[in-house]
Amino acid sequence: MREALNGYAIGRFASQAEVQRFLESDPLFPKDLKDGRLRPMTVNRLLKKPVYAGYVEAPKWGVSLRKGQHEGLISFETFQRIQDNLEGKKRAPKRKDLDEDFPLRGFVLCDDCGNAMTGAWSKGCRRNYAYYRCETRGCQSKSKSIPKAKLEESFFEILKSMAPTRQLFDVARAMIKDAWDMRLKQAHEHRAEWKQLIKQVEKQIDELLDRVVEASSRSVVSAYESRIEKLERQKIVLAEKAAKTVPPKGQLETCMELAMQFLSNPYEIYEKGSLTVRRSVLRLAFAEPIRYSRKEGYGTIKSAFPFKVLKEITGSKSEMVLLERIELSTSPLPRECSTSELQQRCGRLIRLKRNAAQGCLDGFFLLL
Repeated sequence: MREALNGYAIGRFASQAEVQRFLESDPLFPKDLKDGRLRPMTVNRLLKKPVYAGYVEAPKWGVSLRKGQHEGLISFETFQRIQDNLEGKKRAPKRKDLDEDFPLRGFVLCDDCGNAMTGAWSKGCRRNYAYYRCETRGCQSKSKSIPKAKLEESFFEILKSMAPTRQLFDVARAMIKDAWDMRLKQAHEHRAEWKQLIKQVEKQIDELLDRVVEASSRSVVSAYESRIEKLERQKIVLAEKAAKTVPPKGQLETCMELAMQFLSNPYEIYEKGSLTVRRSVLRLAFAEPIRYSRKEGYGTIKSAFPFKVLKEITGSKSEMVLLERIELSTSPLPRECSTSELQQRCGRLIRLKRNAAQGCLDGFFLLL
């Protein structure tokens, strides 16, 4: 149930129907119907229950939202995100035609029209053959098949090339550690800000309670009570943020291994993972879907920010900068640098290191 709720909150399950299919796939989850299915209204009711966030309420009995005597499966902030998703615009459901045979279906685009390729098996004289193809009407590559092995093997080479060298990997680890320390300092500052906001919300609640006591109109009292209820929910979210802003000691070392494992070799994780893991690797390793041409193969690849930063560090050129200006034009030493040039180069170097560390850390949080 926790996985279903978190999945709907973060967009892993784009619709209630996907949540329903996920719960139905678990043989231990209790079902409504004899055929092993759940009613859609049951899923909707489960998503709206605050009890899973550790809170209880019973409006028909006059019991407002309050902390329960049990531990929640999710945070109240996650619960609020679920409610926002339920009340917001409908999102496109997950494709049903994704399967283990064609993990790149929907991710690789046709270079001629820019639409996603599909994949299917073709029956031959002696056996079946797997192909990727574009089925967009009017595209010059429509229905022109590309062998599955050819397209995927080229993709594997791209994933393998994204793995950094061991030396660069150690540098990235050190930069992430430095950036983590900076984020930790910011977290303590944010905690103080959240606590200050909680005090402001409590002050607003007290003011509204005074107005409720003084109000004589039932409609006015009802409006004040509705506003107080919203502020109480806001206060709960702020309290959770203040409590979770600063990560516990040891969290970096525990979680960092998983993220660094992905950064070190995304191909290995892709090769050994399930379809869900493979689709996650595609989202985390690439900034956008990649294009494939029948004649030239894959085009320009836009990797995700962490890999982009590591690549920039690898491709950056280093040169020795002299501490003093040398005027001799025949000197065999490297070209002289004026004070302004030296400051510019040092500034670029500092910005590169700062952006690299921040970029790696942003990617690290994304992986988590």
